[in-house]
Amino acid sequence: MRISLSGMPFWLSFFRRIPRPPGRKAYVVGGWVRDMVMLRRPTRPEIDLAVEGDAVQWGESIAESFGVQVGRVSEFRTCKIDVLHDGVPVRIDIAPCRTDSYPVPGGMPVVTASSIHEDLYRRDFSVNAMAFPLEDPFQGSFLLMDPVGGCEDLARKELRILSPASFDDDPVRIFRLFRFQERLGFHPDLQTSRALESARLNGAFLRSSKSRLWDEIQAAIREESRCPIIFRWLLEKPWENFLPSLKMSSPRRRRVFAWDRLTTYESVFSPMGRFWKETLLLLALFYGIPRQECDRGLRLLGVPEKRAKIVRESLFPVSFGKRREKTYQPDILLNISPQMIFLNLVRGGAESLASFKKTVAEADHHPLRETSLTGRDLIKEGIDSSPEIGNLLREIRTLREQGILNSRREELDWVRARVRSRGKNP
Repeated sequence: MRISLSGMPFWLSFFRRIPRPPGRKAYVVGGWVRDMVMLRRPTRPEIDLAVEGDAVQWGESIAESFGVQVGRVSEFRTCKIDVLHDGVPVRIDIAPCRTDSYPVPGGMPVVTASSIHEDLYRRDFSVNAMAFPLEDPFQGSFLLMDPVGGCEDLARKELRILSPASFDDDPVRIFRLFRFQERLGFHPDLQTSRALESARLNGAFLRSSKSRLWDEIQAAIREESRCPIIFRWLLEKPWENFLPSLKMSSPRRRRVFAWDRLTTYESVFSPMGRFWKETLLLLALFYGIPRQECDRGLRLLGVPEKRAKIVRESLFPVSFGKRREKTYQPDILLNISPQMIFLNLVRGGAESLASFKKTVAEADHHPLRETSLTGRDLIKEGIDSSPEIGNLLREIRTLREQGILNSRREELDWVRARVRSRGKNP
């Protein structure tokens, strides 16, 4: 099968800018190929490339052609490059063709250089195991390589693993299965369903790479179908034997829907710093779970300690009196941390959410963005403490209302002077 890029001037010109690795074979692989075969168009401005040779060396050549630098290089000699083509940001992931073997299930793989055919057989699902050779010169079309029958599985809308031990070798693939199920509307075939149940029973989840599992949580949040993906986690419960309370329930479902709506209020919650969406999701999921199980869940999901601490301190605050359940009050933005705003809103239900939205809508002279600066700006200045970010934004808001600060430049100068006066490095 040959796939033409006629009618796609953006991608035609993009591939003509990609230098071919001298004396080596290179390929387009992964989701870009899947979407071209299935939809005749890519769905995302990101692309995976594979080369039978040194991926980093080729990446440096590609980066030079776009006038950028190679990004992060992994221990497996893969690299990422963020480029701008015709004004559109494109993420390029480059990897050497390789085979993986797992001496210990769930452990780090032993990687060996290979041909493209061997590389495709190591991939997670058949629909992601197709490739387009990068021909030189580029003729404007691709000849499909499909050694494992990915096209047939696309037609059947099936997700099929390529080895019965796939989930045991790499348990993070369980979460990739859930993500692709909801994104593509596909279902696992019989072999994959049996392997999933086996992995659940033998505790494969415990052997997941914690850093890659955290990456997968972030990937799920970026999906348009993120709520269905999260509900799939709760229904399938790959952690069932270790986190019995973390399951689907009507209150948890409502909290996840509330989380999805509230993440649109970036200026309220972004002062929490990096991973604020992930942190709020964890609050929605772990609310009501016993402390010991919450600690175990945060550890098993690979949550960075700084994020885990926010979740623990928010859900299990140290109190010298009886803990009172608060509902949203209109002046709440001035009084408590973003994470407690979130918890009070999801605890209070529809009435609290409606009151919150009304307050936002009525604040037309400074609707939730009462300063020119945001939490992200303060993070760039080296301030990463959630309480300090919130305090500084409130002080800036007061100074703006008093007419003391009147521009973004003045706000930045004030922040930098304030940090210096406290003896901290900005």
